[in-house]
Amino acid sequence: MSEFLIMKKSVRTDQLQVMVCVLKSHRDKEVLLKERWYRIPLAYAPRRRPRYLAFYQPVIFGRSGKRIELYGWVKYWRIKKRIDLLPEEINHANSQEPYVQFILSKVSKLRHPLTNHRGLRVSFGFASLSKLRQAPDLRCLFNVPPMEDMLAKILEENNMPFYRQYPVKTKAKKLFRLDFAIPRQKEWLDVECDGFRWHSRKRQREEDRKRDSKLRKLGWTVLRISEEELVKSPAETLRRIKTTISNF
Repeated sequence: MSEFLIMKKSVRTDQLQVMVCVLKSHRDKEVLLKERWYRIPLAYAPRRRPRYLAFYQPVIFGRSGKRIELYGWVKYWRIKKRIDLLPEEINHANSQEPYVQFILSKVSKLRHPLTNHRGLRVSFGFASLSKLRQAPDLRCLFNVPPMEDMLAKILEENNMPFYRQYPVKTKAKKLFRLDFAIPRQKEWLDVECDGFRWHSRKRQREEDRKRDSKLRKLGWTVLRISEEELVKSPAETLRRIKTTISNF
């Protein structure tokens, strides 16, 4: 599988031509900087051809985590098996699966990194190059409405105690941060705010289901609130939360 496609150069800078990706490990960042390529499983690759890739560094990167500080121009991309890209990982479960390998001509640093102050869950998404260079943070980059702030105000006005970005660890030491943890005598309620941009994607929905299942095994009740519901009918959102609590 050695075919590759050269990226077209006739792309306007105000289009959504930047794809935000996630660097899952220090090794991924090392490959990006030294070898200038990035991989995505073919099954999850976007249909839209990105002109640039921007790289989100999660919390595992310590002080340089929870931010985008690197981006690069895509020279071309090609389809390769994972084993061809990472031959040292021959025993990986996906070693024979096809991946899209993006070859970058250059990797640059943003003048001002885009930080993730509110704990926004980051997956693949698109933005414009001008927004990437000018936005003050990730929310502004994607025009994400402040769902969590809206819900916090509703809960406060109704005297309902809650904790934002509440940390929960599984037995396998995986850390989840809950959008809202509402304490109760028996079970606690996890209320998640699902923005349309992220949670409409099939892959993200699958990840959400796995996450919710693990939290339920730990004794949590999980309630998901959609962006559309919260914006259009905040009263219905509050009713759903109260009904869920009353059914404990």
